[in-house]
Amino acid sequence: PFLGIGLWDQWEISVWLEIGYHAANGILMLLLMSSYLKEEWFMVTTDVSHYLKHVMLTVGLISGAELLLLGTLFICGVNIDDMLECLPIVEMSVSHTPLFTVELQPIFGTVAMSIFAPISICALFYCSGFATICYHKPWLAYLCVAVIPLIPPIIDILWRGDAAFVLGGYLVQLPIHLLACWSYQKTDNVWTPMISLAITNLLISITLQILVLR
Repeated sequence: PFLGIGLWDQWEISVWLEIGYHAANGILMLLLMSSYLKEEWFMVTTDVSHYLKHVMLTVGLISGAELLLLGTLFICGVNIDDMLECLPIVEMSVSHTPLFTVELQPIFGTVAMSIFAPISICALFYCSGFATICYHKPWLAYLCVAVIPLIPPIIDILWRGDAAFVLGGYLVQLPIHLLACWSYQKTDNVWTPMISLAITNLLISITLQILVLR
């Protein structure tokens, strides 16, 4: 936050802090997980069709779950605009919401959300908080992956307030986390949720930009 002092209101400049934040996180996590990712990638190459099938299934389930959740809330009279601001899914926002980031920088913002954010999410939330527990107690692992992504929103609330907005973002992202971890469990390979999140974030970024332009 201190890097952005005096820049927060200059959106075209401060958006690069957000993009840089996700890029730095993703690169750092990639370096820390490089040996593990190489091992997991070897398993992918042994049966590409199997993993591709689960990726497509996961993306489809996530899309359906999000449409059902947002559609139900909209029909019930809930204003979902703030929830849409929290998509595509990221590990945590610093200067701008994910949607505002891709609005300001459609290309680089989408790259940050579709490439770097999935790496950070899988490393910070799934590999450490889900996979290590799922082997012994799957039900506890899903509970953990519902709780761990709540830590950044709590920090955000303590930092900037606006609990309703932040918790709404957590709610709209939760089905994505749960389904991504389901794909992790089904294939026992971190590349499945990572690629699923990358495709999901890419689709969400493109779709929301089209809706905003209209």
